[in-house]
Amino acid sequence: MTKNHLFKEIACCTDFSANAKMAFATAKDLASRYGSRLHIVHVTISLVVPMNDWYFGSDSDASLVERASQAAAEMIEKEYVRDLPKDQPYSVHVLSGYPSTTIVELAKDKAIDLIVMGSHGLTGVAHVLFGSTADRVVRKAPCSVLAVRPVEGRRG
Repeated sequence: MTKNHLFKEIACCTDFSANAKMAFATAKDLASRYGSRLHIVHVTISLVVPMNDWYFGSDSDASLVERASQAAAEMIEKEYVRDLPKDQPYSVHVLSGYPSTTIVELAKDKAIDLIVMGSHGLTGVAHVLFGSTADRVVRKAPCSVLAVRPVEGRRG
């Protein structure tokens, strides 16, 4: 059976929330159905904080970002990559920056055909401060965006 190549490159964005895991299941299914390369994307939020070295101890900003990136890469391996079929082509992208802007830039750079992400990630104060990453990506992405909504309860 020949695969339809409507979506050659699919990006799945994760913040490791339950909703992001649902988005991953959707992206994994679509990648399998369309014979697509799956790009698993996590963006660590980089904040510029004008503080002296005494605040962070011996860690520099670069060291903090490096440790956060390493932890995210390990989580992606544990939570996502292990669930991929053996023949699934994929790439992992752990990036640092403002999430929506960084996701849109990656979509342009990698010629992404479809971005799949949870419609709800951050909650509470973080959502008030940063707004919805999904909303911003939908408005600015160069491709289609599938925002996966959380499911209330399980379907039987």
